[in-house]
Amino acid sequence: MSAEVFISYAAKDRERVAKLVDGLQKAGVSVWIDMAGIEVASMWSKEIVSAIRDCKVLLISISPQSTESENVVKELALASERKKPIIPIYLEPAEIPETMEYQLAGIQRVEFYEGREEKALQAVIRALAKLKVAVADEASIAAADASSITAHGHGHSSAGQSTNRGGAPWGKIAAVTVGLTALAAGMFFLGGSNSASLLEKSALGQVKTNNIEKTQPLANSVTLDTNRVVVLPFKTIGSSEETSDMGYGLVSTLTSKLQPLQNLTVIANESALQFEASKLPPKKIGQALQVGTIVTGEIQTSGDKIQVNIRVIDANTAALGWGSTFTKMKDEFLDLQNEIATQLASELKGGLADAESQQLATKATANPKAQLEYQAGRREWNMRTKEGFDNAIKHFERAIELDPGYADPYVGLGDTYGLLPVYNFAEPSDAMPKAKTYAKKAIELNPNLASAYNSIAWVFHAYEYDWADAEANYRKAIKLNPNYATAHHWFGEFLYNMGKPEEGYTHLLKASELAPTSKIILCNFAFCCWLIDKNEEALENVEKALEIDPFFHFSLNIKHYRLKKGNIEKAISTAEQARKKYPKQPSYLRLLFNLNWTNGNREKALLYFIEILDKHHDSYQKNEIAGFYFLLNQSDDAYRWLQKAMEDRETLVPFTGVDPSFKKFQSEPRFQEMYKKINHPVYLEK
Repeated sequence: MSAEVFISYAAKDRERVAKLVDGLQKAGVSVWIDMAGIEVASMWSKEIVSAIRDCKVLLISISPQSTESENVVKELALASERKKPIIPIYLEPAEIPETMEYQLAGIQRVEFYEGREEKALQAVIRALAKLKVAVADEASIAAADASSITAHGHGHSSAGQSTNRGGAPWGKIAAVTVGLTALAAGMFFLGGSNSASLLEKSALGQVKTNNIEKTQPLANSVTLDTNRVVVLPFKTIGSSEETSDMGYGLVSTLTSKLQPLQNLTVIANESALQFEASKLPPKKIGQALQVGTIVTGEIQTSGDKIQVNIRVIDANTAALGWGSTFTKMKDEFLDLQNEIATQLASELKGGLADAESQQLATKATANPKAQLEYQAGRREWNMRTKEGFDNAIKHFERAIELDPGYADPYVGLGDTYGLLPVYNFAEPSDAMPKAKTYAKKAIELNPNLASAYNSIAWVFHAYEYDWADAEANYRKAIKLNPNYATAHHWFGEFLYNMGKPEEGYTHLLKASELAPTSKIILCNFAFCCWLIDKNEEALENVEKALEIDPFFHFSLNIKHYRLKKGNIEKAISTAEQARKKYPKQPSYLRLLFNLNWTNGNREKALLYFIEILDKHHDSYQKNEIAGFYFLLNQSDDAYRWLQKAMEDRETLVPFTGVDPSFKKFQSEPRFQEMYKKINHPVYLEK
């Protein structure tokens, strides 16, 4: 019968390790140990590999000698890859080298120091018994009765420990904690209960985590949903731009592949990127994003090879669950991404359906450079500036040059051209037909791509005023990918444009949960809250948006003009600064008009309106100019500009029909007739 415990050690520590082996064997534990010493290179053989394969637990002795041993490192890596529980036994104080740090991240240690061997041995026996290793009854009872020792953690945990034994989903597992402390804290592995925590409720009051903070007792913690997942930017080892791009690319791919899966809520890239290179402990990141599961790791290139270390962390406890190491050649990077995504998804969900496995294995492109160009375009697109949109178009076009059959960059172009008129960077008649063409091409290339249906829905909604097709395509996008934040965002806008702000609220709330640090989503959610008189919630969300970007004109307008909150003089000063920073964005002139008008500076406000008419009348939305005239009670001019806006099919026209600011005019027959002509649902019922 194979030994249940494998002991890895350095030859120079043989005498100390022999004491441990003797104690374990007397306790009835079956132990495999190479007494010749694994420093002999020829002994690192099939026999050792087989012994590690067949064991239940690996005990690794830690000392200055073992941490420098190449073969100890090999054995640790092999045990980790095979998902063997690992218990580090410190023979004396020693620093953990980088070659071992990943596999030992998060595990509490046992100090088998001279003079303390007996207590340490009892702790090891208790740990092994919890890991289902056969222990003699008398020894097990004696160990349970013995007073336990304090475990001094370094925030290490086993990279290879499975969080999915017996098929239990990650989001519903409970970890059993090994008795290395007063009431068992430290070595995390799968139990079978439905508790959301990876620590037993009886665990010690405070556990040191990541050498940064002490977590509070579980009973006092707010439990985060472990089915809510974020993939944080991977640490890139090496300074090359190529490695950095691969790191971002891997995170983007994992996020996009996980999002369509049922029973998981996966946070958007944009919010995950806020924590790039963050030194915050998992618990704080989890609370910030309201996620219970954090996926992170490292990516490193060396010559033609690429290695990815990945780990899953419970944000409630900072306990490490599943982890693994993947290695391939650089030209196999796309295959590597799919392999990691499939394995990760299986661990998070406790298994995959055949359709899900097939979906995860499908590559969006076979050209890694095309993928990097697309992902670079999305980063620029999220900036929501003129330069960002221009750069996004260049990246998306380059991606298509590299792979004309790659659907995602066509969506990127559709989304970019679709937003240019909203930000006053292009005429709708120039931009929106291009947006539709690119969205249709993406659907042709990939009929199951949620973002493509969302992109064409925006054209139907914001340009063609085809409300039925807009709603149908938004719903299809959400069905294909229920975690796609932009789909919930744009559909929420569509619903309040159609006079259904309560329904819009539901989708914008979902969008804000999926992308909690997206300033534009927070703004639109705040605006929807204001529409349904949830002013406190509106203010809370707009303040979050202002923390991200204190110059964002949408945020300032909602807070100071719509909600009429805050110091308006300070807001005016901020808007002036923002205008200098973003001179190509004429919306700051409208913002300054609104703020000065609200503050009673009517003459100054009018000067900003005159500047718009003088310098931006060709590019500025005519619907917005109509709004100025409505506010000034100049009805004829207002209707004239509104008519032009409708003829040009501007984006904001649908909302003007329900904007409370124009309630006085919305009851006028002239106004109602104009909106009936575009089949606005609110006016067809009148």
